Amino acid sequence: MSPKAAVTRADVAAAIDRESARLLRIMRELGEERASAPLLGEWSVRDVVAHCIYWQGTLARLMGVHDLPPPAWIPRWQSEQELGEEELNRLTVDHYRRSPFDTVISDFRFTAALVRRVVDEMKEENLMLPAGEPWGADAKVHEAIASETHAHWRAHADAIEGALKAAT
Repeated sequence: MSPKAAVTRADVAAAIDRESARLLRIMRELGEERASAPLLGEWSVRDVVAHCIYWQGTLARLMGVHDLPPPAWIPRWQSEQELGEEELNRLTVDHYRRSPFDTVISDFRFTAALVRRVVDEMKEENLMLPAGEPWGADAKVHEAIASETHAHWRAHADAIEGALKAAT
């Protein structure tokens, strides 16, 4: 059995570019009204993109982007770990439901670009290092990146497209 080929920065960057463009294309094509209507349970496409903004911003901070403060809508008196994923998602979705549609798009682009910049600047071999917490002992850096960016976005885009087909 041959060893698994190393993942390159170009691979990760291409996946980030491809899947971010796909998710944003879906949102733009739907337009504000349809993208803001519930589609996946109580969540709209806008909510899904908002949720992604939070998690890719968190990833950027964990990857060393120090000029991105934690979101203002997350209470400072509790750590994000204490709040838990469900509450973090709820707070984020509530925040972006009150934000202009264009802000959701621009914040998604901004946080995705931060992660992309870190990928572009990292050493190729670092992609194969253990990611550490919160991803677990066996996860590699490229897998951690995927879990909060391109693989995460692809899963959401697939679910959205499936729900849109089922609705027609």
